[in-house]
Amino acid sequence: MEIEIKEALERSDVQFIDVRTPGEYQKASIPGAANIPLFTNREHTQVGIIYHQLGESEARRAALGIVAPRLPFLVDSIINTCGSKTPLLYCRQGGMRSLGLYEVLRLIGVNALRLKKGYKAYRNYINKKIAAYKLNCKLFVLHGLTGVGKTAVLKILEAKGFPVIDLEGLANHRGSVFGAIGINADRSQKDFDALLLQELDRLSGSEYLFIEGEGRRIGNIYLPPFLGDAMDEGFQILLDASLETRVDRIIETYIPDAIPADLYRGLKTALETLRKRLGDKKTDRLLAMLDRGDYRSFARVMCTDYYDLFYSDSRPECSSFEAVVDAEKLDSAADKIIELAETAKPFYTLTAETT
Repeated sequence: MEIEIKEALERSDVQFIDVRTPGEYQKASIPGAANIPLFTNREHTQVGIIYHQLGESEARRAALGIVAPRLPFLVDSIINTCGSKTPLLYCRQGGMRSLGLYEVLRLIGVNALRLKKGYKAYRNYINKKIAAYKLNCKLFVLHGLTGVGKTAVLKILEAKGFPVIDLEGLANHRGSVFGAIGINADRSQKDFDALLLQELDRLSGSEYLFIEGEGRRIGNIYLPPFLGDAMDEGFQILLDASLETRVDRIIETYIPDAIPADLYRGLKTALETLRKRLGDKKTDRLLAMLDRGDYRSFARVMCTDYYDLFYSDSRPECSSFEAVVDAEKLDSAADKIIELAETAKPFYTLTAETT
């Protein structure tokens, strides 16, 4: 049985099973889906070559030869993954990969479902929803110079039960030239869009949201226009902390006690991209600090000679803020932000107007 994407997303009794290759799954998937691929990346390419050179019939024979020996393993994997939930299979466009495995499951008595038109249907659904979304909710937008503790404050607010969207967490990027350091995987735009809408749906009904002030881009991820506009119109809060406090937090965030080689290389590579802005003399000085492990001096100079100069919009004299909050103590800063939210003017409720 095939079901439409809207119905599939509304059901809590199904487990999405992505039967595409690991490569396709890593690029983008339905949130919460488990990847149980019929083919490896290489096998899928080989079948595609046979299809183009010898035709569909030969490609299907080749695919059967690859998949048949592993069918018991695939079936067991799906059953174990789904538990008490109904398997909902999907491939790229609802084609032979999901159909073949669906038929096998039905043959042995497993009550499986297929997603009509596959992942493509899901992506079309997300695109339409983003294009039509209207955020009718006040945003409390946290700003501050690098290292001030914006993300940490958001985590405290979330732990206290307040509605928070961590854009940098969703993007898998901290939003600066060093933003991907220490993060294992890039997030695709498709996955970001899906996760963002999932968070908005989860927080539906909230009177307001706490969010970090960002540009319209985080790394390689672009924020949808409706969100950027809502952030511009939100209640703007500036977090402030001393330079030494910020340096402490930068080191805590980026530099573990034992710095691995890949992290060290990542820091140097990112620094090299700033050579034109910083100049050769300053860049070489910073590289020397890294080489001798003087990370505190490195972080301090990066603040004073780069971030604080090029991100000056996080200064009260450069931008307009409704409130400035002392963030020397993160818990106290979170409490002050809660007070601001609870005493501010009434807000609209978070809703989504979609077509």
